[in-house]
Amino acid sequence: MPPARPPRRRLALAVTAALAVAPVTLTTAPALAAPPAVRAAEQQEALTLQPGAKVAGNGPSGFLTRVYEQSGTVHRWTRYADGVTTTLPAGDYWGGVQTDIVMKTEGSVRKLYDMATGAGPVVIDTSALGPSATFHRLAGSTLVMSAPRAGGGTDLHLLGKPEGTLVDRTVPGLPADAVFHWVNMTSPDTVVLLYSGTKDGVSGRRVALVDTATAKVVEDRPAPAAQSDADATASATHLAWTERNPATGAITLAVARRGEAEVSRTPLGSGASLALESVGDDWVTYAVPGGAKADSPNPLHALTARSLKDGRTVKLLDTVESLRGGAGGEQLALGGTIEKGEGLYRIAPGPDGTPAATLVASTGVPTALDIVGQQLPATIDFSTESGDTTLRWRLNRTAFIKSYVELTHTASGKRWTSYSFGEKWAAGDRWKGLLNDFTAAPNGAYAWKVTATPANGIGPSVVRTGTLTVASKPHPHDFSDSGSPDLLYRSGGTLFAVDGRRTLWFGGFSIPLEKTVLGTGWDAYDQIVTPGNVAGSPHADVVARDRSGALWLHSGTGKGFSPRTKIGGGWQVYNKITGGSDLTGDGRPDLVATDKAGDLWLHKGTGNTSAPFAPRTKIGHGWGVYNKITATGNIAGGRAGDLVARDTAGVLWLYLGKGDGTFAARTRIGGGWNQYGEIVGIGDADRDGTADVVVNGLAGGTRYSLALYRGTGDWKAPLSGRIGLETPDALTATPATLF
Repeated sequence: MPPARPPRRRLALAVTAALAVAPVTLTTAPALAAPPAVRAAEQQEALTLQPGAKVAGNGPSGFLTRVYEQSGTVHRWTRYADGVTTTLPAGDYWGGVQTDIVMKTEGSVRKLYDMATGAGPVVIDTSALGPSATFHRLAGSTLVMSAPRAGGGTDLHLLGKPEGTLVDRTVPGLPADAVFHWVNMTSPDTVVLLYSGTKDGVSGRRVALVDTATAKVVEDRPAPAAQSDADATASATHLAWTERNPATGAITLAVARRGEAEVSRTPLGSGASLALESVGDDWVTYAVPGGAKADSPNPLHALTARSLKDGRTVKLLDTVESLRGGAGGEQLALGGTIEKGEGLYRIAPGPDGTPAATLVASTGVPTALDIVGQQLPATIDFSTESGDTTLRWRLNRTAFIKSYVELTHTASGKRWTSYSFGEKWAAGDRWKGLLNDFTAAPNGAYAWKVTATPANGIGPSVVRTGTLTVASKPHPHDFSDSGSPDLLYRSGGTLFAVDGRRTLWFGGFSIPLEKTVLGTGWDAYDQIVTPGNVAGSPHADVVARDRSGALWLHSGTGKGFSPRTKIGGGWQVYNKITGGSDLTGDGRPDLVATDKAGDLWLHKGTGNTSAPFAPRTKIGHGWGVYNKITATGNIAGGRAGDLVARDTAGVLWLYLGKGDGTFAARTRIGGGWNQYGEIVGIGDADRDGTADVVVNGLAGGTRYSLALYRGTGDWKAPLSGRIGLETPDALTATPATLF
C-alpha cells in the first residue's frame, strides 16, 4: 500500500488493455504498455471499486480484483497512483500480498506478470510435481505449492525462476505425515502454515512459519485447538492464530511472542471462522467476514484491532469481507462503515501507533440500510381480489431485514400489521384488505408506518410514514362501509351485523368477533329484506314490513341507519318478500313477493328515495308450492339477477333472470335444502365477481349451522358444493335469524 496522501482532486483514468502473453522475461521491455486514456473524469480521492468485486491480490502499486459477471469471471488491476484500471484477458488469475506480481494459470503452466512495470510473462511449468500438486499462495514471484511425495506424506514446495532457470525448493523440517489445512501469506517473505502432523512423537494441529528466502521452517508450535477453518498471522514479534470450539462456536485468539513457548488466549465471542491479520508489530485485527449479509447480530462482524501489549481494542469497520497483509505493517480490508459505505480500506497505524481505517476505493454501495423509494397506491379498492395490493418500500441494497408494516384506520384506530424476515430488496407485504382480527378493512383514510431493521444489527432501523385511502366499491350487503358483505341478523329485538369476510372464511376463529348493534325494536317487523342500495346513497339499505302491513325504509349510513321512512302500505297481502336482484336490467334492485294465492309480483326499483319501488306487476303464478324464495343476485351468468325457490320437499329451483322482469323456465339445482332455516343472497362474498349464497340451519344459533355456497356463473349448476362454517359466537349466544 502507498503512504497516505493528503486530500486533493485529481484526474482518474479508466482504461481497458490486453496483456500480451509472449514468453518474455521480466527484464524485457514491458509487455503491458500504458495505452492512451479513453475516458477522464474528475473525482474525489477514493478510487472506484466495482460492487461485488473480491480482492485477489495487492501490492505497492495497485490491487487485483475478481468479479463474477454474466459473461464469466473478470479480473482487473487498479493502480493507486492514477486510478487506471486494466481489464485482464479472460483466464484464471491469482495475486499475492505486498506484491505487484499477478499469476495466470493455464493448466500446470503458471505465467507471472509484473503489473508495476508491465514486464512478463515469466513462465513456470509445475507439471514435474505431478497431477496431484496443489497451488496455495503466490509469494512475490515464488509459487507456494504442495505435492505428495513418492514414499508417502506431503511436501511443501517453493518454485521460482530466477535468472530464467526453474528452481524447486522443498521445505525441510515438516513432519512426514503433515497434512496442510491452511496456508497464508503475511508477506512475500513469510508463509504461515496450519497443519496436522506428528512432531516429537505427538500428533495434532500445529502452526508453523516458513521463510521463503531460505525455504526453512523458522517457527513451529502446537495449536491443538485450531480447527481447519482457523486463520493465522505473524509479525516480526508475534504469531497469532484463532481457535474455535466446533460445538459452541466460541472463538479464542491465541497469541505467542516469536521464539517463546508461552501462549496467551483471549475469548472473543462466537460465530463462524474468524479472519485475522497483523497491523504493525503489536496489533492484530479480526472479524467474522460476511456481516453485511448476515441474518443476526454479532459484535464480531465489525473489524476490531487489538493491542498485543495492553489488550486495548479499536473498532475500525462495521463489516468485513476479507483481510490482506500490506507493506510496512499495513493491511487491506474489504468491508464497510456506516459513514462511508462499502469498499476497500487501508488499515495502518496512526501517528500514535493506533490503527485507523482510510477508504481507498468505494463501491458506492452503502453499509447503512435506507429506504429509497416506494410502490404503493394512493387509493385501494378491495371489492375484488385484484384489489389486493403489495405495499412495497424499496431498499438501497439487498439485505436480511426485519420488516414491520403498520396501517391504522384514522377514524376507528383499527390496524393491520405485518411482520416479515428474510433477505429482501424491499420492505413490505401484500395486503388483502383484512385487519388484524381478519375483518374487512373499512373505507377511509389510513396512516401507514414501515420499519426496516437490519437483521445483522449494523446501523439503525429505517422508518417511513405516510397516508393512503381505502375506497372499496359499495356492496349490496355491506352495513359497515367496508365494501365487503356483512352478515345481518336479529336476536330478540336487536339487529346486529358481523363482518362477512371474517365469518365466511375464518368462521368462529380464536379471536373474538366484534358485532355491531344497528338498532333495537326490530321485533316490530315480521319481514326484513336486504335489497341493497335503494335510497341513492352508496350504502346498503334495509326494507322491513311491520305487522300492520306498512313497509319501511331504513337508509344505510355505513355505520347504521337513518331514521326510518314509510314507503308503502297494504303489504300484509304477501307471505314472502325478497329483494336484492336487479330483475329488470336497469341497475337498480327490485322487490318480488308472493301472495297467499301463489301469484308472484314485481315491485320495480325506481331510484326515487321517497318512493323507491313502483306499483306491483304480476310476473308469475303457482308460486304457492314454495316455502322460501330468495333474490340472490346474478349467480348463474345470465343478463340479470336471479331467484332461487325451495319447494316443500326441500328441492331448490333456479329462476334465471332475463333482464325484463321475467324468468326462464325453472331448473332444479339441488335437494335436501329443507335443512336450512334461512337462505340469504349475501352478494359477492369471495370477490370473484359472482354472487354467493349463505344458509343457516333450521335451529339457528348452533355451532355449525352456517354454510356458504359460492356462485359459479353456470346456470346448469349455479352453486358450488356446501362449505361448512364454524358459526361465530355472536350468532350462537341466542337464537338468531339471518337476513
